[in-house]
Amino acid sequence: MEHVALADKLWDMANFVTGFAVAQVLATSFGIAKKELKAIKGTVAHCLALAGTLAFTAFYIGAIWWCGWKGLELDGGRADIWLRVTEGRIATVVLFTLVLLLALLGHWRDERRGKSLSKAQ
Repeated sequence: MEHVALADKLWDMANFVTGFAVAQVLATSFGIAKKELKAIKGTVAHCLALAGTLAFTAFYIGAIWWCGWKGLELDGGRADIWLRVTEGRIATVVLFTLVLLLALLGHWRDERRGKSLSKAQ
């Protein structure tokens, strides 16, 4: 019984990590789209934002995978459910991270285009 309760807590933790990752990505993407993140200027800043995004994404995926792996060990009777849901959580984080990466790319391209237009005038 104790193992099942711990498995349920791991299930909840994986849900919280997934939800937080999605919320963080959406907030950052909207901040970039609304041009509210003034610190991201220049290629170096964009590369640092990209590196940070990939590092946090790797951390989130690692945490979700760990929760799934430990939950699977504790609650082996529902192995197929644990595996599918863990895969889905990871896919969700990756999908939303792609949105942020595209927002970063668009912001960088707009910045470069703005600089080239101001030089042409």
